[in-house]
Amino acid sequence: MTDQERLAKIEEQRQKALAESNSAYDEMAKNNQDLFDYQNNSLNQYEQQQNDILDKQLQFNESKIEQQKEEARKAKEVEEKKARNDYAEFINPYGYQNESLAERGLLNSGVSETSQLGGYNAYQNRLSSANKVLQDALTQYDNDINEARLNNDVAKAQNALAKLQSQMAFAESYYNNKSNITQNRLNSNQSLDSEYNNRYQSELDRQESIRQYNDQMEFQRQQAAQEQANWEKEYALSQAKNSGSSYGGSSSSYYSQGGSGTEDLLSANGYGIIANPYTGEVNPDSKYGVFQYNKSGTGYQPNNINGRQLAKSGMTLKEFTGRTGSTGSTGINIDNQNVWELDGRYYVWDGTLNDYVDVTSYGMKSLRPPRNS
Repeated sequence: MTDQERLAKIEEQRQKALAESNSAYDEMAKNNQDLFDYQNNSLNQYEQQQNDILDKQLQFNESKIEQQKEEARKAKEVEEKKARNDYAEFINPYGYQNESLAERGLLNSGVSETSQLGGYNAYQNRLSSANKVLQDALTQYDNDINEARLNNDVAKAQNALAKLQSQMAFAESYYNNKSNITQNRLNSNQSLDSEYNNRYQSELDRQESIRQYNDQMEFQRQQAAQEQANWEKEYALSQAKNSGSSYGGSSSSYYSQGGSGTEDLLSANGYGIIANPYTGEVNPDSKYGVFQYNKSGTGYQPNNINGRQLAKSGMTLKEFTGRTGSTGSTGINIDNQNVWELDGRYYVWDGTLNDYVDVTSYGMKSLRPPRNS
């Protein structure tokens, strides 16, 4: 997977996570809205049911009152009928009243007329009384109906108030939940954005680290290649220079000690060991397979002899021989040159010869080292 594909994958995962989060909060918001709608619908239905009950009760009460009014009318009619019958009987010439007057000889007298007038008045009083009773009853029944209707309206108003209070409580809960859902959605999305921004940045940092590492490795490879080329050039020049020399010849003293008894211990011709590039693990004390021996950086001291890696002896030539005044092939003091070890033999690098010289025997006695073949 390429770097761009990795970044695109992180962005794809971000969008997927945000979509899933938004979907979850959309579902919560929908559930909150559904609950709010359900609560309001339930309140409306409950109020309607209660009002229907009140209306039925009112209808029942009105029906009872109308029935009572009808019964009062019938009672009035009965009373009026009785009054008419009684009056008709009273004024009947053959009735009890006239027969009684006739027996007493008062039938057509003033007493008879007065009696008839009294009977008529009684009849009218009965009619008036029956009518008043009916009117009083009707008035009371109308008042009862109005009161029932008023009570019905009051009860409905109380139902409406109770519904309003419940709606306000539900609305408060709804908007609190909605606010919480919105805030939680925002926090969740910010958290997801932050998480995936960190992942995105981490991937960019990783890619940048790899790029820098690759650039560094390429720089080191190029530098090593240049250094190797320089060393090979130096080595080729040393080989060309040494090709005209023969073993055993005498030249300037490689190792000598001042004062009397000075002796040539090593000729500059042929006592060194050719240093081929090392092909195994890089010596931790070396750089790119060689030891830098020249501050100017124009030459490098190999870290091996014939492909076999040297090891530190921990001593300089002065410490190894116990003497001072040692000089190389050009007469330059090499007391502080490091001594290297390989298979029990000890070597010192002569930069002029571009060669390692076996100095094993110098550490034991002042003898020329054996020719290395």
